[in-house]
Amino acid sequence: MSEALTYAKREQRKRTILSYIIAIVMYAVLIGAGLLFDILKPENIDFGNKSLIVNIQGPVTNDIGKGSPIEKDEGLVAEKPAPPPAPVPESQAQTIAKPKPTETVTPTPAAEAKPTPTPITPETAVVQEPEKPWIPGERGPGSRISSSESSVLSPGEGQVPWGTGEAVRITKAEKGNTVETTLGGSSESVGQSLYVPIYLSMPLPEVVPASLFNAIPPEIVPPNTLIASAESRKRAFLNYYSWNEKEYRLTNPVPLEIRDKLWEMLEDAGYNVEKADYKAGRSLNAVVIGFSITKDRQLKGVDILQSSGDSDIDAAVLYGFKRASFWNKSGDTIQGRFVYRF
Repeated sequence: MSEALTYAKREQRKRTILSYIIAIVMYAVLIGAGLLFDILKPENIDFGNKSLIVNIQGPVTNDIGKGSPIEKDEGLVAEKPAPPPAPVPESQAQTIAKPKPTETVTPTPAAEAKPTPTPITPETAVVQEPEKPWIPGERGPGSRISSSESSVLSPGEGQVPWGTGEAVRITKAEKGNTVETTLGGSSESVGQSLYVPIYLSMPLPEVVPASLFNAIPPEIVPPNTLIASAESRKRAFLNYYSWNEKEYRLTNPVPLEIRDKLWEMLEDAGYNVEKADYKAGRSLNAVVIGFSITKDRQLKGVDILQSSGDSDIDAAVLYGFKRASFWNKSGDTIQGRFVYRF
């Protein structure tokens, strides 16, 4: 009976040892498989927000740095006239020009010629030279305005070289102004879904004649839906304009989000928007805006690359542009450029 119990214990010991060995081997296999998976696991790279750069005309910037993201000081220094030579002291001039007592007549012409030295002539020429206004279009060698096609200001990446590819160009005419939107992609992959007229955000006229104010009509949506009466529109108008016994003058600043309502009133009353005061008699630069459209159709990196020369007009163009909407089916971030010319 004791031998049978001894044999059973031996078998039980064998089974126990075998179970331990199997458990250790299984744990070792699992740990080894985990380490091997970490070593051989491919790196997950997200290309979702990588920029897609295409070959479209780059931003237009001034060589003197006006409106450019990186201003250049050498252009400004080059335009400064050379300082005039130091004037000769009056006592020294009198000493040099002092004639002998016997020759009092001959030195007189030389003394009169001294106050007009020839080195002052270049300074006069530089000061009187008028600055040429910016005019859109191609320019020959030596122009102050250069058109760069080698790189573009990419939001978050600085100056990025242009690549090759298709481009979508959208042009519009707007109350005497022109709009050009360029998108880096094919017409099947990117486009514009909403555009709000930029002129509705522009600075309003400083003076409005009484005849124009009295002609403000009610706001009616065809066929006969009354939105606002003429009196209510005039009351809203008087929140920003005041009567001075002669005309209505702008006395309160109009926020950007309110300007479209006042422009609609003036336009309905017969105001000629194409000859608006904000651009009448002025030579305004084209406003150039760089931007990006992400794969989820978000407008990012909106920045002014070239100024019109008027900060209020720049703010109006930027605000009006941001009201637009775009669609993007390319799966990548698309670069774009917006140009508003007056």
